[in-house]
Amino acid sequence: MAWSHLPIELLCCISSHLSIVDLVRLSVVCTSWSSTLDNYALLGFQCRPSPWLLLSNDVEEASDTLNFHELTIEREEVVLSFQRRFSSIGSHTNGRRYFGSKDGWLVTLDKIDLQPRLFNPITKAEISLPSLFTLIEPQYDPESYIRISFNEMFFDFTTDEFRDSFFHKFIVSSNDSSGTVVVIFGIRKVLALASSEDPTWVLGPTLSPYNTMNEEQFEDVCYHEENQRFYAITNFSMVLAFDLKGQNVELICPNMPNPYYHTRNFDCMYYITFFLGTLLRIERVINITPYRRQNARTITISVFKFVLDVVISSSFSQWIPVNELGEYSLFVGSNQTFSLHHIVATGIKANSIYFIDHSSIRFPGYVYCDVGVFDLSNDRIQYILHPYSRSNWPPSIWFTPSIS
Repeated sequence: MAWSHLPIELLCCISSHLSIVDLVRLSVVCTSWSSTLDNYALLGFQCRPSPWLLLSNDVEEASDTLNFHELTIEREEVVLSFQRRFSSIGSHTNGRRYFGSKDGWLVTLDKIDLQPRLFNPITKAEISLPSLFTLIEPQYDPESYIRISFNEMFFDFTTDEFRDSFFHKFIVSSNDSSGTVVVIFGIRKVLALASSEDPTWVLGPTLSPYNTMNEEQFEDVCYHEENQRFYAITNFSMVLAFDLKGQNVELICPNMPNPYYHTRNFDCMYYITFFLGTLLRIERVINITPYRRQNARTITISVFKFVLDVVISSSFSQWIPVNELGEYSLFVGSNQTFSLHHIVATGIKANSIYFIDHSSIRFPGYVYCDVGVFDLSNDRIQYILHPYSRSNWPPSIWFTPSIS
């Protein structure tokens, strides 16, 4: 019997013993084997290994190479094991920076045209988005620096600096041509939206009708598939919800004091996601002791769930501490925040939060090697990478390979 004539159930059974990379290799052997991968996609079959960690290339490595490392557990410690290297993909990667990931896709951005793309390194599929020059119109000084005016002041950037520091994070609703992407950008970290079918980017919701803090700005965004809305959180824990057009804005939670804001020794990052239908806020505290910034490390992570119906005198108490994620773990960083069950991803520890180097200032010299896992059951942190083991620019990214 020809391979292409085997029952789909049997093919899926065989593939369950293969890595996703082996599945792709299988598909290029011949035409009949290639149809196997198409059948997986039609059936919604997904091989979901443990998340991969995308690391920046070493100095000697070519720019058209992507280096991923899988996670495994050895003697109850999380380690980086198998290396997955993708090369000869220069047309997709040369001159581009990675600004996030979602379900097997990377968000990339070049420095000349400022055109974001969604790129799947497994299938080589790519989706282009409108140029970000449709959103901003920078000036150019006599030395060809990009000049941005802000609060009656001028800031000059090289093309590399502008791309790397002006755009902070991309959040994707779905991995197809009709999906909407939100970008957090600018000196004040504002929002804009676009899809591949749009000619331009449009500005998203603003904070002005809701906030009372002059320095409040957006930190993270997540997408809720059931109600098809985005949720954005600020550095003062305010949460706004809005639709795929950036309209029908709703204040979910007002701002609240940030105890770490403008402190000399600590920084705080906020992430937002939905977990089993509940809105979560992840608060990550980083030690940034002056004059030792290269040693900046995450020292604790807290998780809170939003409870809308609680009857209290202060809205601050709507965030209730969470000390148990059950058999799941969360992954935070430059990527979109996501959760995985430890049985689906066998190389991860349950009830933990995996974090990667990240900074409120996305710029070389301000992003530190800070990769590890926080165990919610005992508040223990294990640092996966030594701070001096490699370059920390660009920031690493959690990536879940997919053949979708």
